[in-house]
Amino acid sequence: KGVKMSMRSSTTTSSSVVLPTPLADKRSPFKTFTVLDERQKATLQSFRDCMLKNTTVPPLSDEEKLFVDDACLCRYLRARDWKIKQAEKLLRDTLEWRKEFQVRDIQPEDIDFELKSGKNYLHGVDNVGRPVIYQRPRRENSKNYEDQVKLMAYLLERATDCMERTKGVEQICLVIDYKGYSMMNAPPMHVTKKVLSLLMDRYPERLGCCFMIDAPLLFYTMYSAVKVFLPKATKQKIHFVKRQRNNAMSATLSRYFSPENLEKEYGGTKTDTFQGQEYVAALVAERDYRQRTHVQAVNHCCGIRDEDVVAFDADQKEKTEVNVERKGVTATYCH
Repeated sequence: KGVKMSMRSSTTTSSSVVLPTPLADKRSPFKTFTVLDERQKATLQSFRDCMLKNTTVPPLSDEEKLFVDDACLCRYLRARDWKIKQAEKLLRDTLEWRKEFQVRDIQPEDIDFELKSGKNYLHGVDNVGRPVIYQRPRRENSKNYEDQVKLMAYLLERATDCMERTKGVEQICLVIDYKGYSMMNAPPMHVTKKVLSLLMDRYPERLGCCFMIDAPLLFYTMYSAVKVFLPKATKQKIHFVKRQRNNAMSATLSRYFSPENLEKEYGGTKTDTFQGQEYVAALVAERDYRQRTHVQAVNHCCGIRDEDVVAFDADQKEKTEVNVERKGVTATYCH
């Protein structure tokens, strides 16, 4: 049996500080987000066989097999209108990207400078439990476009770890605040396209809704240039919202958020303030907790005692191996 992986992100700071959305328990079975008809069930089975039993391509690794579960297969099929060939290409391209980009290896320390700015952060959920990523372009603090993309990928990965499987949650909610948006903090077009590619090609069907708050004329000009690349279904998820007087909640946001789940400046009652040092510290503490419980779970399953462990350093960034000559078992943990 595994060790419970859910944990509320915690530090010694006040509860009024913004903290990452808590992790979800991934051991529970996934509740299907949409009910499949008989034709879709047959398509899903064919796609599953195509990905797992196809002998004309290299077999998937154990890690990839865990990633390619039925919920994942359904998302890729939906993204390509249930066409298996197109969905397979999209999924295999994603698996290759995940290996090359090493997305699961990104650590908070790697993007510390980007994280501390508060320009992008994960905090809370909407009415149906979708993790919320807040974006404030005015807080842009660097021209390191590679790390900016890495930050978004990290947050998307972290958001998927918050999704409650038993409730069928498999999407995120984006709240983008364009107050103070200008040419000085607007990302170059190639960065915007990369982020869009992340959402559409590497995390298809992960976007549940997106709220553009106080988008200025400058943004509309840029949006006109990129919206041609957006699928119709994605465009329908984008809502343009204006701030209300006295921080009242707009009618649009009230359909998706209860007051306690939305930050105060958008009409909610959450008064948490973002403090970069505390936010990164919470992510690091959470990461260390997950590493410890992973090793404990492996040791427990393999019958390994703590005193048998040769070496494990939870803080090092390089791959750490725990080699134990016991019952012919080698336990390995990778960051």
